[in-house]
Amino acid sequence: MTLSTTTLLALLKQQRYQFFSGVPCSNFADLFQQVSLDKDIRSVPAASEGSALSFAVGAALAGRRSVVALQNSGLGNIINPLTSLVQVNCIPTLLLIAVRGHTDEPKDEPQHRIMGANTHALLDQLAIPWGEFDGTPQGFTACLLKAEEAFQRSVSFAILVRKGQLSAGLGVVVKCEQPMSNYPLSVGCALEIVSEALRPTDLVVSTTGFISRELFRSSDRPGNFYMQGSLGHCSAVAAGVALAHPSRRVIALDGDGAVLMHMGVLSTIGYASPRNFLHIVLDNEGYVSTGGQESTSATSSLEAVAKACGYGAVSRCVTSAELGEAVARSLSTDGPHFLLCKVNQLHARSLPRVTSRHTPEENKEAFQIALNQPRAFHLQAVPEAVAR
Repeated sequence: MTLSTTTLLALLKQQRYQFFSGVPCSNFADLFQQVSLDKDIRSVPAASEGSALSFAVGAALAGRRSVVALQNSGLGNIINPLTSLVQVNCIPTLLLIAVRGHTDEPKDEPQHRIMGANTHALLDQLAIPWGEFDGTPQGFTACLLKAEEAFQRSVSFAILVRKGQLSAGLGVVVKCEQPMSNYPLSVGCALEIVSEALRPTDLVVSTTGFISRELFRSSDRPGNFYMQGSLGHCSAVAAGVALAHPSRRVIALDGDGAVLMHMGVLSTIGYASPRNFLHIVLDNEGYVSTGGQESTSATSSLEAVAKACGYGAVSRCVTSAELGEAVARSLSTDGPHFLLCKVNQLHARSLPRVTSRHTPEENKEAFQIALNQPRAFHLQAVPEAVAR
């Protein structure tokens, strides 16, 4: 059984919910697009689950019933505001939690395994009552009635949504179609340009989702560390590698949604100032791997933020020529460098998953072997005078 997002929103409005925020998941179908077009619910596309919950708390303080949508992998990002803000102040909020990696479902990607097996236990430990949605209007209504009972006690309530239980609503303009023609480069084409400029000894850390999958498709190599999950942490991992191995060039391949989620990392990188670090952000102004929901990068200047945070040099590119020149310049001078490349939302019809060839452990081990090659392997052509 499936419930359309149009019906879901109608049921929420019947229960007087007026505010919506969250972080997208593919389980939610077009829910984020639908709610952004609904005049009766104010929606805010948050950069992280914790900030989504905080927006909802603010709206609740102002008298608006609030909904927060998130994937269960993001539960860790809301534990602090959930316990020290929501529960301490008795401000109830409805949580729509997309469940990935549940033990009674077909095997999911490895990054969902641990949270999938512990979602129920974690909610129980936090004393948050929850209900399993069954995919029917009656089932969702029953969950909302249980939430109503919890709200009367000033307690939040979680509704757990599985894959395939929601279907697209009617009358939605799919937003991911609009920006596709705005920028000439796709993520795949941009990564091919970047890969051609790399030396064999360069190390690459790529963010979760389609960026890692496109890199894996076009240029799989031992020196690539593909992030599985952990959205927003790619740049910190890469900068940590760069700081620990200053003799190696390290490139972070990031996305706009990931940078927005933990923007404070830019300040930390600027402060630590690893000279061998290049941070490339492929900005498609959306969350394409979860259905094309929009991010907020279209109204932000991420390269200006990076400059203000202390990056040594920043660039913004749109064309392949601009990207090629910026990458070459960044890889030949001291950093840290920040390179923002605007890209469209087109991808290959079927992108292979990294796990089709490498387990996370195998990827880690190959990366560490590449990282710890003898120093002679790192050296490029040495000038003759120096060699003598």
